[in-house]
Amino acid sequence: MENSAERIEALKDAIEHYTAPALLAEQDQNVSVYEELEPQWVDLPFKRPFRMMWDWGALLQSAVARVKDPRLAIIGLVTSWACEMSSLTVEALFKTLGFEHMWSSNYPMTTLRRNAVSEPARTFAHKAIQKDGRTFHIVIATFKGTTTGNDAITDVKSVKDGFFEAGKNCADALAEYVRSIEGATDTNTILFITGHSLGAAVANVVGRLTKDIAEDEQRFVYTYASPNYECGDDAKSGYGFPNFRTFTNKADAVPTVPPNFPKIGIEYTYDLEALDESQRAKFDAAYEYFRGVAFEDDDDPIGFGVTRISDPALAEVLKNHLLATYLSFMVSELSDEENQLTVG
Repeated sequence: MENSAERIEALKDAIEHYTAPALLAEQDQNVSVYEELEPQWVDLPFKRPFRMMWDWGALLQSAVARVKDPRLAIIGLVTSWACEMSSLTVEALFKTLGFEHMWSSNYPMTTLRRNAVSEPARTFAHKAIQKDGRTFHIVIATFKGTTTGNDAITDVKSVKDGFFEAGKNCADALAEYVRSIEGATDTNTILFITGHSLGAAVANVVGRLTKDIAEDEQRFVYTYASPNYECGDDAKSGYGFPNFRTFTNKADAVPTVPPNFPKIGIEYTYDLEALDESQRAKFDAAYEYFRGVAFEDDDDPIGFGVTRISDPALAEVLKNHLLATYLSFMVSELSDEENQLTVG
């Protein structure tokens, strides 16, 4: 038994060492540098796969323009979905997108202990790009929404403090990761921070607590179905976060709680009833593609496929909170001429 216990402890130490950001200092820092930023098709996973034209130079353009980029919104949503699936899923996606030096923590699949309450699972990754003779370090950080009992406990705890403790813990972890990247400074680091639901609230807090890591216009926060969260003095002073974008479904109840906290940045609200005929047709086609069932007929939004939700009201609440619903709204916004998204 003693030898067995020692082996378990050694394995725990090995896993902790593997997931530590300090490993970046030990790794070869010759990251992939793209001399030219060319648009290319990327295959994105979801409930069913789809393709989209994308290049990471959009972050540099949007930083100046301060506009919503629908492609960036879709990339952020898919990374949020992958994060809720598993560390393996999100790391595979980041690798497809050209990222390296992945660091995942607090997933059941990467640690022997259960997820730590108030420290939601998250994955960070890094890549370098060149533009006009300058090297920029892109760091993507995605935070997991509620999928476990510990996540639910964090949700309950966070109602009181507006997700601040959870966000602060995650911001500290992200700061440690960024500071371990050779050559990264607050002027050449671009943060792309995403999350859904619990992960969205945490991502928003992380975004506002990382001002010393990246300049304001180089911190992109794209979140989905975010509850309200602690904005601190930022909300009171009207502090501007030019690239904070939160996406909300009008029929989704989650973004309305807790009621005593505001949101910062720009909020985009989707309303299914307000879509015109063309947009509604695109929404329905996308939802049926991703879910395998029409929106109006989906009485099993959790997707068990065996146990149907008996309460129609609960099914409707969950359906309006699904990432598939949010993605379908985004697809409905794209024009045929843009051809930025090809399903299938």
